[in-house]
Amino acid sequence: MPDSSSFAPNSYFFTDPSAITQSAAQAFGPVSADEYRITTLFDVADGTNAYAVCTSVVLVQPQADDNSKVNLILRPYKQPILGLNIKYFIYRGLDKTDFFDGDNVIAASSETSDFINKINESFAAYYTHIGEDKPDFSAKFIGFDEANQPDTLPISSLFFKQTEYTGTGDDATETPETAFELPVIAAGASLGSFAGAGSGFDIVLNYGDYSLPTPNDEFVFDLAYARKAEATIDIAAETDDYKKKVIKEQIFQFLDAAAYYGFHYRDNGVVVVKGETTDAKKTNEAIYTDIVQKFSTKNRLYIYIQSDRTRSYNFYGNYNIDDTTTNSLKIGTDDGSLTAIAYGTNGWPLLINENPQDTDEPRNNLFLQFVTDNNPNTVLYGYTAQIDNAQGNNFCGPDDLKLPDAEDGTPSTLTKIVNISNASTGDNGAKLNVANFNILLYQGAVYDFVTGQRKDNEGNIVDIVSQPNFFDDVFGESNATALLKATPETQYFTFSMQKLNLVNHFYNDIQYGISATQTIIVNDVVNTGDLITPTLNRVTYITESVDILNNVTSISGTVAADTKSSSSVSGGVTNIESYQLPDPFYFDLLPFTDYTLLINGLLLKTTDNSVPNRIILGLTKAENDLLNELINLNSLTNARLFIIDMFTDAINLISTENVVYKKYQAALLGETISGELKLVASDVPIMVYSIDRKCYFTKGYVDYVEYEPIKSLYLDLEISL
Repeated sequence: MPDSSSFAPNSYFFTDPSAITQSAAQAFGPVSADEYRITTLFDVADGTNAYAVCTSVVLVQPQADDNSKVNLILRPYKQPILGLNIKYFIYRGLDKTDFFDGDNVIAASSETSDFINKINESFAAYYTHIGEDKPDFSAKFIGFDEANQPDTLPISSLFFKQTEYTGTGDDATETPETAFELPVIAAGASLGSFAGAGSGFDIVLNYGDYSLPTPNDEFVFDLAYARKAEATIDIAAETDDYKKKVIKEQIFQFLDAAAYYGFHYRDNGVVVVKGETTDAKKTNEAIYTDIVQKFSTKNRLYIYIQSDRTRSYNFYGNYNIDDTTTNSLKIGTDDGSLTAIAYGTNGWPLLINENPQDTDEPRNNLFLQFVTDNNPNTVLYGYTAQIDNAQGNNFCGPDDLKLPDAEDGTPSTLTKIVNISNASTGDNGAKLNVANFNILLYQGAVYDFVTGQRKDNEGNIVDIVSQPNFFDDVFGESNATALLKATPETQYFTFSMQKLNLVNHFYNDIQYGISATQTIIVNDVVNTGDLITPTLNRVTYITESVDILNNVTSISGTVAADTKSSSSVSGGVTNIESYQLPDPFYFDLLPFTDYTLLINGLLLKTTDNSVPNRIILGLTKAENDLLNELINLNSLTNARLFIIDMFTDAINLISTENVVYKKYQAALLGETISGELKLVASDVPIMVYSIDRKCYFTKGYVDYVEYEPIKSLYLDLEISL
């Protein structure tokens, strides 16, 4: 794991911890095999203040079925935990009279919240600035407008609104749906007060600020969800087993409030409790005794294991220990006595541990052993988990995880025993977990997918199956679009897919290391010089390393670490139209001929001569659209870009210019309505090339790329001279 201080968690507690209680019936997590509560429910004294966890943009919404209450959504402006992005904090059950009087925002006074005081001050200052009389402060001006906001409206459409106007000139007016501005409030500011028992608090992880065509398999963050008194994931009415399994995957995006604040129980972790005159900074044990202990889930450790294609561990059934049970891993508190279990708790894809341990140590240990086929891409990464016996930087690579063969030469079907530890509290001999969440990424057994069908020797129709390449899990959501654009017509925009993937880095067919990556998707435009079609739209997929394990046995080079991840979304608010690689990366050109086609070959390089830690795939927008059509035509879920090696992985092609390259066909791999993994390709083949196995591109993508001298290289040369 990155150094425990690298997350630097620093949050305000969302209310007065001394005023809340929680029963087991209100707890976050599995309610039954069919229901999972994603809201942390609690009881609180009527009138207890709510406080902003971090500096955030604020949206207030009515609470369904109770006109006396409102819910409040914070979208973090400044993230409280480095490297773990939060999408929303949702406060459920605030007193409506703390915000509104009829259709208007209440006036500021000595009794009103910091939020009300701030927005009133800003409202008055605006009209003073423009020299006009201040009108009534309508609730609509801060986005509280139920009449123009149906339940089906995405929450994101209010945070990333595209303003429209009717009329022209002085008569132009903003449409009611977008005639508001969402205010920003500082961390720790009072927001209003909870209206007593049955209040709630949601914590939602951010996967990136993008939208997908509907329907899709992601959780629906609409106003219906935002307005509930409490939210659950309920599959009782679903009859299709595959759909049930997909819906269950949505629990990965939600955190228990106890576990969220327990995550701060580490070096440099701080939870600030709001006081009457001064704020109290809670650290270490005080975080548990004064905050986490208020919840019935105070000792729960949630273990989320993400695996192939960002699905949960054993989603595809490729990690079963044997053919007779559903057991898929071994677990225990003693590495000498592990128990085989199925991954899951009450049918939900996570493990929950809250048992005391007979130890005197400050951390409780759990030992895990995973199923593996010992393939060269086997890897384990502790994203928010501490792996005490990791190979390095919280990674375990294939050699580290592999156990010795049996005496008869049979390879082990299990990995080495992995030790994860978490903070504990309580009496020696009965140490309890401090509530926390561990996110592990593991891939260790290759899965099969269907590429077509054929007749066997008896004339029966059977599936043709194949297996993925080393990064075919990475580039997903090819049909996603950014939520933020400068204008609807903006052609240059980027956004990130923040659900992590694991990637092996190869350079000249040598493996240099493993990265945990997020994906950046860039839509841009290049000039063609053609009068008829002067521009070409492109789509670029880029892996961006969040954390990295360099191969400790490599003596020929290293992969450059880059732990600075991009923001979740950025619009084209400048004059830039074509994507430019950030330092120290740059493209080098190496043209070559593929039969009769001249290909403007690209190589990904760095100015410091390290091995690039990124993988880039470039398509024209027309090619990307052609692939996206396959999603609808084949009713695919979780479709991800796939490149089919036109020859075997070991065969390289050599051009007449003596350039060594590889050739692929772009396709899509996704889940059918029955849950079968299926590879589909367009009737018009989309050919992809690579010279360095870092940069992959179609001919159309690179046709108009021009060589640009790298100034930093010249500077280095001048210094050396």
